[in-house]
Amino acid sequence: MTDRSFVSRRRALALSGAALATGIAGCTGSSDDESDDGDKWQQPLDPDDWEDVDEIRLMGYTGGWEGAEPDLIDGIRNPTLLLFDGNEYELTWENGDGVNHNLAIRNEDNRVISGLRTSDVRSRGDTATLEFEANTNMHEYLCEPHPRRMLGYIHVEE
Repeated sequence: MTDRSFVSRRRALALSGAALATGIAGCTGSSDDESDDGDKWQQPLDPDDWEDVDEIRLMGYTGGWEGAEPDLIDGIRNPTLLLFDGNEYELTWENGDGVNHNLAIRNEDNRVISGLRTSDVRSRGDTATLEFEANTNMHEYLCEPHPRRMLGYIHVEE
């Protein structure tokens, strides 16, 4: 009697290689996904669209930030924020899942800029706000307890 559940070593390696190749192909982007300075953009950034924006709202979920306002980021996961050097902004986020989150703005050296960090928010529906003046040192925003999934980029126009 033969065991039909047996998979040869060669067949297992072939299947593993195909799965790996598919996974790698799905994870890599073309050079069109990157700006000149290497940042990855999740959506097109047109400075004209961001010109009148001074309030930004995000929802915080363990799986990632979700844009809420302005409309141009509504529903976008970890949206890239386009800010203008010297302009004042209010960045508010709401806890969407009842898990402990915060929001911090960091520079390219992964250091929080000038104390731009909210306190931890643990309750669903609670909010926290950062008020700041944009500067060209700003590189990314993230949740420090979940930095791999809750990470978005900031592009500051001079």
